[in-house]
Amino acid sequence: MYHKDSPSTIQGMFNEIAHRYDLANAILSLSLHQRWNCALVRHIQQKEAPQVLLDLCAGTGDIAFAYLRKASSCCRAYLIDFSSEMLERAKLKESHHRFPYSHDISYLQADVQALPLPNQSIDCATLAYGIRNVQHPALCVAEVFRVLRPGGRLGILELTRPRHPLLRWGHHMYLRTFMPLLGKWLTDNKQAYQYLCQSIQTFIAPEELKYLITASGFLQTEVHSLAGGIATIITAHKPT
Repeated sequence: MYHKDSPSTIQGMFNEIAHRYDLANAILSLSLHQRWNCALVRHIQQKEAPQVLLDLCAGTGDIAFAYLRKASSCCRAYLIDFSSEMLERAKLKESHHRFPYSHDISYLQADVQALPLPNQSIDCATLAYGIRNVQHPALCVAEVFRVLRPGGRLGILELTRPRHPLLRWGHHMYLRTFMPLLGKWLTDNKQAYQYLCQSIQTFIAPEELKYLITASGFLQTEVHSLAGGIATIITAHKPT
């Protein structure tokens, strides 16, 4: 059984579903995730050069590649994930992308709670659909704070629970009934999508995550609700 208090099981789960992960995301979200990804990039995109991006729980690279396609100059990008299979998929996808500049991209298999990067070395950090799977989210946020330069930006995109009662009920039924079945059909791993559904339903609310980020030292922390609260973006800045 998968559980984030046993990180090796989550690592194994993502390795198992990596080969169909992008297809499953597109079908399960009705491709809304692409719009949400672009919204995250808009919120954290930096205009100043040079840019150093850190994409945590990078998966198959969608967020990092969306960022790099819109970059105004050459960037250094670190894609970090603890799933080797996810990173292999990202490397394959990179070869099919046409970027406006020749970016320097590194793929690192690592724990986001102990980043293998020096202090104050990153301009901007993103974390999409991953913090709810991190064993200790506060450690991850503290590590991001450590590696960000003063004035650096953090953007988190996560699947959340809607506030409106009717939408919340429909969302709950979708997660409980349809998503595991679709996940089994798409990846042949029903248990993985049962876990992912449960992780959405049991993770802390956006306001609690905002408080956690602020408690780590970040300023200007803002919450942006998407699709009635089905997804949420939280942005913050490290003090200058």
